[in-house]
Amino acid sequence: MNSMGKLRLLQRGVLFPLLCLLLMVSTVRAEKGVEELAFDVLRNQQAIQELTEEWSRDEKKMVAEIEQLRAQLNRLQVQSGQVEQALLVEEERIAQQRHRLVEAQKLRDGLHGWLLDVAQRCATGGEQSLPFLAGEREQRQADLEAVLQDPYTPLYEKFRRVFEVLLVETEYGYSNEVYRDNIVLEGRDVQVDLLRIGRTALFFRTPDGTESGYYDPSTQSYELFPDASVDLSAAFALVRRETAAKMVFLPVGRILVP
Repeated sequence: MNSMGKLRLLQRGVLFPLLCLLLMVSTVRAEKGVEELAFDVLRNQQAIQELTEEWSRDEKKMVAEIEQLRAQLNRLQVQSGQVEQALLVEEERIAQQRHRLVEAQKLRDGLHGWLLDVAQRCATGGEQSLPFLAGEREQRQADLEAVLQDPYTPLYEKFRRVFEVLLVETEYGYSNEVYRDNIVLEGRDVQVDLLRIGRTALFFRTPDGTESGYYDPSTQSYELFPDASVDLSAAFALVRRETAAKMVFLPVGRILVP
């Protein structure tokens, strides 16, 4: 065998094992690649599973929150409807209250005007009546007018004061009294004892009993009795409760209604 043949044999003996070795190495690498790929797939599947479970939990949580928000929205809508209804009721009440206030103000204005008219008629009646207790009655009328003109005095107080004056003036018609005062008699300022018989007659007598007379509404002056025999002692004693009740005649004369 020549050298050429030996070389070929040598190449075949070396190449074949080398090829086998390369094939084995490739096989091992392939197997390792497949395993790594399988592990990667498995890891990816696990990650996907974890993400799916996490999303599922998040989804359930979000659904629960949405349902909670819907329930809360429903409650708020119900409450909003109730509030709107309450507002309508309150607006109606406010409108009614305003109407009542307007009517009450009209009533107060009308009542105040009426009280002023009553007070004026009371003052006019006092001026036209017998001049008994003139200072006291004038002061009472002045106080009443001051109260009626005071904007800070409540209406009920004005009402009370007017009827208080009316009551006092009315009670004069059901009572008799004797009191001392000064009068103008024939141009003279004279101190006398006055005898008031209701609101009907007013008599006077000097303390020493020398002069006596009556008030004449027609002349608005005090006059002496034309008959000196007129004696007022019994009437004075009776009103002063110094004697028992008995019939007493007085020269009242004709009663004039102003």
